[in-house]
Amino acid sequence: MELHPAFVATALGLLGGMVGSFLNVVIYRVPAGLSIVRPGSSCPGCGEFIRWYDNVPILSFLFLGRRCRHCREPISWRYPLVEALVAGLMLLLYWRFGLSKELAVHFVFVAALVAVTFIDIDHRIIPNEISLPGVVVAFACSFLWPGFWRSSLIGLLVGGGGLLALSWTYSLIRGREGMGMGDVKLLALLGAWLGWQCLLFVMLFASIQGIVVSVVLALSGVELKPPLPEDWDEEDAPAPADPPAAKSETPEGEEGEEGEDGEEEPTPFLAAAIPFGPFLALAAIEYLFLGEWFYLWIRTGL
Repeated sequence: MELHPAFVATALGLLGGMVGSFLNVVIYRVPAGLSIVRPGSSCPGCGEFIRWYDNVPILSFLFLGRRCRHCREPISWRYPLVEALVAGLMLLLYWRFGLSKELAVHFVFVAALVAVTFIDIDHRIIPNEISLPGVVVAFACSFLWPGFWRSSLIGLLVGGGGLLALSWTYSLIRGREGMGMGDVKLLALLGAWLGWQCLLFVMLFASIQGIVVSVVLALSGVELKPPLPEDWDEEDAPAPADPPAAKSETPEGEEGEEGEDGEEEPTPFLAAAIPFGPFLALAAIEYLFLGEWFYLWIRTGL
């Protein structure tokens, strides 16, 4: 029996929203070292357990007027944003690949990238709990396509090794770390999942988009953050007081430089540390939809 595309799209959109709801838990709990299974979701304000009917993706947020049913504390827009984003990505993948193994495999990949993006924005870390198992799953999935395991293996080695060499070169030239090991592991994951052919596209577009966003933030007067101390480890990341807060707190023991009036001096643009993980993740998702067109344009348009 052939299912109507509208029915399939609706079902997949609902599934994407539910996965997005789960990713909200992952984004908050993984950096804090908490279990993503137990206990169940609770209000960060009053600690009251959230019932299933108050945890329906997007709809519960709207029906409750974006406030907790019990304490009436505001609920962050981060929750429905992540749910809607994952649902939208699921529908885009369905449009691109149809009902296929590509849809299933790439949705797992995209969901992991969404979690990585928001965790890196909040804490400036990419958890090993996501990147390292992701590499294993990526290489295992490569055997679903005949011969693709070779491209996956080369992508893993070249992606991780190439970015590691680039990071070391930057450190020798500038005398400080320019890229964390989390980014190295993430690019290894991208290479393993998408094959070595994605690396040029991902690095090019991640770099361009990262530079553009950084310049826009600087010109807009957004305060940029200094690099984390060299001995900072992702296991030391503090749990945010508000799970979906967009800002990450200054790590304990790290003090900003103070001017003569006692206020912290702004971080110079060239010395600022801007998370690169979100741009790598964005470029990897773009590759799923634009990669073939990009390489076709290179072959025929240059």
